[in-house]
Amino acid sequence: MKLLRFLVISCFVVILDMGQTRCQDPIFSQFYSNPLYLNPALAGSDDCARLMFNYRNQWPSLENNFETYSASADRYFKGLSGGLGLLVIADNIGNGLLNTTRVSGIYSVHLRLSREIYFNAGFEGTFHQQKLNDNQLIFRDMIDPATGTINPGSTLEIPVDNSQVTIPDFSAGFMLGVKEKYYIGLATHHLTQPELKFYNAVNDNFLYRKYTMHAGARINFGGGSYNHRDDDFVFSPNVLYEFQQWSQQINLGIYTEKKPLVVGVWYRYNIGNSDGAIFLAGITQKWFRFGYSYDVTLSKLKGTTGGAHEVSFALLVNCNKKRNKPGAIKCPEF
Repeated sequence: MKLLRFLVISCFVVILDMGQTRCQDPIFSQFYSNPLYLNPALAGSDDCARLMFNYRNQWPSLENNFETYSASADRYFKGLSGGLGLLVIADNIGNGLLNTTRVSGIYSVHLRLSREIYFNAGFEGTFHQQKLNDNQLIFRDMIDPATGTINPGSTLEIPVDNSQVTIPDFSAGFMLGVKEKYYIGLATHHLTQPELKFYNAVNDNFLYRKYTMHAGARINFGGGSYNHRDDDFVFSPNVLYEFQQWSQQINLGIYTEKKPLVVGVWYRYNIGNSDGAIFLAGITQKWFRFGYSYDVTLSKLKGTTGGAHEVSFALLVNCNKKRNKPGAIKCPEF
């Protein structure tokens, strides 16, 4: 267990030792249960005002795992011809080694381009803060090559200049809905690639842009379209692609929904590495949604990390099925 703890911490430290920090954004397996995090264009996209909560515990078998918390709220406002949203993300890496907090305000304009085509464009401004607990850092010269013993006072590395970094960040995205069945979205996060200056002398520690493409369809065998009915049976194939610096990820999967139950299965592939399978079960009701998913690790880490657990919960209020001017783009709910 001590070896695993060392490996998790060292993954981050070795990068610092190279003079650069390269951070990948947290991921959620239930993409659409955290719509504001997926794409700012989804703010106010539902017929209801939403209060959403998400929790992800990745690699729970490790002593120093990854935990991510999310809380968000959004609503469509007719007077603004769009939606407003608030998103808070808290990410904990390595039992407090690196903590990230993001607070975002989002506006999404909703347009009806034709009778069957709807378009949303979203804009996000973010307060981004990262805190590094540098007394947990382990550098190479702290490790005895013969015994593997860690000697905290033996390093010649220069301590970080700033253990806390605060920066502004901006993101944008759009969403297109066609014939009340098909949807496609694109988002770019960290548009300006703000610099994370843990070391004052280092000028290439950036929060790299993340590009997201997501698309899918809702095929209703009950005869309906976007409006839910008790006799609906919905089949929804989906694809998600994300690219951030050197990391590329493709997710392929399907949802099936027979109210009130939703189940889904996904395959996640990191380019060059078969990463995991995701299994989801959820309940959707008039005023709330609840989902649980489990990630089965398929990479070389299988049997060691314990996969990942994820829980989502949403409260739905002030629902208005007749607000369709310009209309709500309905994506999957988990």
